[in-house]
Amino acid sequence: MLQVKDRENAVNENPETNQDQVVPSPEEPKGEVAKDEIDFSAEYLRRTATRGLTNTDFEESEPRWGTARFNERTTLMLFVRGAPEPFLFDASNVDELVIGRRNPATGEAPDVDLDQFNGTEKGVSRRHATIIRKDGSLNIVDAGSHNGTYLNGQRLIAHQPRILRDGDDIRLGFLVLRVKFVKTQERPGGNTPGISVR
Repeated sequence: MLQVKDRENAVNENPETNQDQVVPSPEEPKGEVAKDEIDFSAEYLRRTATRGLTNTDFEESEPRWGTARFNERTTLMLFVRGAPEPFLFDASNVDELVIGRRNPATGEAPDVDLDQFNGTEKGVSRRHATIIRKDGSLNIVDAGSHNGTYLNGQRLIAHQPRILRDGDDIRLGFLVLRVKFVKTQERPGGNTPGISVR
């Protein structure tokens, strides 16, 4: 909360310490500005800049060169970092997969429900992102989430699809999913599909 005490100074209540801090007025200075006033203003701006979660943009971009081909004989596996079992989706079931967490008011759950992996604490929105199958490949689309969707360290622009590749990392807030495409094969002597990792 910013309160003006006089024309020269303003008071900013710091929510972390509940103390008032005197900050310079945003008015244009008259004459020559002292170096320590400029340093103070820069420090004030650095301390008061806001972010959704404490720095979700922390990793370097890392290119991945896995295959983008996703056809009828492919299974999508989404591994949550630190979880023993992945989410599995057969190609015939993948047209549009919503990634997010359960809505406690309605009980509605997305296709990839990250509630059980502390999704709320890690900044996952209820409808955070969507995986869409299009033209023989999969695309990831951020649904305008508050804490963003990152593909291999690069923040996605909301509502703009990006191609997913085998081995990609998707980060939703602070929760990381590893994408794996596996080829589905028929087992000898039967029609039961088996999975072989590429």
